[in-house]
Amino acid sequence: MTSKEMEARSGVPRANIRYYEVEGLLHPERLKNGYRSYSEEDLRTLEKIKLLRRLGVSVEEVRELVRGGETMETVLDRRLAALGGQRASLGRVQAVCGALRDAGVSFDELDAGRYLQDLDAPALPEENGAWWTKTQAPDLPAGDALPTVYNVPRRLLARLFDYLLVNLALLAALCLAGYNPARANSLAISLGTTVLLGLLEPLCLRLFAATPGKALLGMRLTAPDGEKLSYGAGVNRYLRMLWHGLGCYIPIWSLVQLYRSAARCANQEPQPWDEGVAYTAAPFRLRYALAFTAVGAAVLLGSESVNCASQLPPNRGELTVAEFAENFNRQADYMGADLGGYLDETGSWREVPATPNVIRFDMEQLPGAEQFRYTVEDGRLTAVTLSGEVENTAEWYHLPTEQMAVALMAFAWAREDASFWTGPRKDQLAALDALDWEEGLSLRQGDLAITLETENKDFAVSGATGIAVPMNETDNRFAFTFTMAVEP
Repeated sequence: MTSKEMEARSGVPRANIRYYEVEGLLHPERLKNGYRSYSEEDLRTLEKIKLLRRLGVSVEEVRELVRGGETMETVLDRRLAALGGQRASLGRVQAVCGALRDAGVSFDELDAGRYLQDLDAPALPEENGAWWTKTQAPDLPAGDALPTVYNVPRRLLARLFDYLLVNLALLAALCLAGYNPARANSLAISLGTTVLLGLLEPLCLRLFAATPGKALLGMRLTAPDGEKLSYGAGVNRYLRMLWHGLGCYIPIWSLVQLYRSAARCANQEPQPWDEGVAYTAAPFRLRYALAFTAVGAAVLLGSESVNCASQLPPNRGELTVAEFAENFNRQADYMGADLGGYLDETGSWREVPATPNVIRFDMEQLPGAEQFRYTVEDGRLTAVTLSGEVENTAEWYHLPTEQMAVALMAFAWAREDASFWTGPRKDQLAALDALDWEEGLSLRQGDLAITLETENKDFAVSGATGIAVPMNETDNRFAFTFTMAVEP
């Protein structure tokens, strides 16, 4: 039977039925479409729960009865003892009320201490003293307050997971669009993530009564009647959480708000953004931690895969000169390297005007630097060389470190044996960045040899700054040859 039929036959509201499911007292069958299917046995169990709850038996005691951890006799004896104490307490309250009424005093004349002593006096034998030794006010029924979750780590992990998921999705979208996320403004990315989460979280609550992070940790958010929140209610909750919980990420203030939120949880107080919301959490189980870890690892692996793929050049495998030029231009643009020009379809360098007030070291500014040279066999590119030479000069020589790095990314990374993952590729760039220009460079990638050879006479060379400084003005020489060649 459906939830509606179960409600009609048992007289128990659906919100209570779902609460008993969360507490592990009911276990309906789940159909393929996700709907619950209740059996006659579920109905009988619910009627038992209804009876015991109306008799005042706690949910915890009912759970123990369902599990077989306690007997009916033990539970009912404890309930009868409690009722006896309550009856005696009410009798004491009635007696004190009567004595206060007979005294005929006004509020100003009332001696409260005397009557409080009468209320708190030890039980008399006729008041069933074995059950009742001290009066106490009855607790408010649990149904007087909406359920909420006070577990700070659980709530925080769910929030962080949702933020990370949206953040990685946004970065992956930038990668797929051909934009390097590393060049993006971090504040803009954070703001975009916050806005996007503000649109998606209410949608998830409207459709599933949980976000991915909350679902993985066994938590749900609904309206008081058990129905899913409206989209507007979800947006309102998110905005209030953004201010009262995260302080809108304002420095210092956000820490203050986080502390206040943690303090409210410690004091068993609901959060301001949870007003009018039933926030429930199933008892924590190991499977939640395993699912959370597994999904988190899958998300990180997926986002890293997109990042790795986006850094590869558009043309892969055996290249023509035109394809290498396209790779070179794309990689330079993706990495944000302003080289002062680009390679045309023939592989020749073409200068572009510099942006005003921007200093750059381009190919035209390299004294003696040559164009790229190519070796082509049977229509395929087998070697790329960049070389330069200066002599008898007083000018500083700006070394083409960026051009070498971009050329490596355009040619070596296009090879079929190039690593898909960024680790080995970063090692190649690190070797270029840390190379000693006096000793040169020698790298291997399958059958591809990457070498740098130099000749130096009276030049002080700094790889860290990318500058070669002549030590005299009349008798000096510096030359380099950077080569990437496929060996037979």
